[in-house]
Formats: sequence, C-alpha cells, structure tokens
Amino acid sequence: MIYVRWASFRQQFEEIDAKVIQMVNDQDVKYQHHLGGGRYVSVTSGFLCVDFRKWFKLYGRPDIKPSKNGIALRLCEWADMRRLIDAVNNDHPTLAVALPCYMSEDHNNQLAALDCRECNPFFN
Repeated sequence: MIYVRWASFRQQFEEIDAKVIQMVNDQDVKYQHHLGGGRYVSVTSGFLCVDFRKWFKLYGRPDIKPSKNGIALRLCEWADMRRLIDAVNNDHPTLAVALPCYMSEDHNNQLAALDCRECNPFFN
C-alpha cells in the first residue's frame, strides 16, 4: 500500500510546487489530490501549508470529510522535504521504482479498477 501511495505522491510534486507558488503569490488556490486509500494532499489559500490527511465518509452521506489523522507541513518544511526526496528514493530503491496502483495490470479493465479499494476507498 505505502509503495503505491508514495508513487502517486511522487507524481504530484510539480503540481504541488506550482500550487504553493500560486498561493505565495496571493492567487486563490484550492488543490486536492487523492494519493490512495483515504489519503489526500491539499494546498489551500489561507493555510500556508501542504496538508496530508486521511479522509472519511459517514455512512449514508455522499461527501467525504477530513479526519484529525494527518500532518500539515509549513512551506519551509515542504521545501525541506522536497530536497530529501532523492535521498529517500536512493536509500529505498523499492520506493523509487514503485508505480501507482492505477498503472498495474489489475487495473486493465473498468470493473477491476472500480473494485480497487486503493483508488475507490469510499465506493459502496
């Protein structure tokens, strides 16, 4: 699980960086990307951070809500983390070559992709 989430996260670095720059330049930003399972990364104007959080869905409700389980990195901490990514990938080659689950063979048809709990954690 962690490998596919890391891979999904790695693919979003450029977009997250672009949204952080927009936010610092006082542009309106409301970015959210699903990393896998119920985990999301978000950048939102008014909050000078990159937020990683688990989300949940209440039974019978169509919307999802953020939980208290997560971490918000201040922008300086996000910059520090970006500098460490290559070291993490070098120290853990399995993470470096991981692919998001949607690129795996078990997503080769629509039904299999819909059954993936990593891609569709709130699907009933």
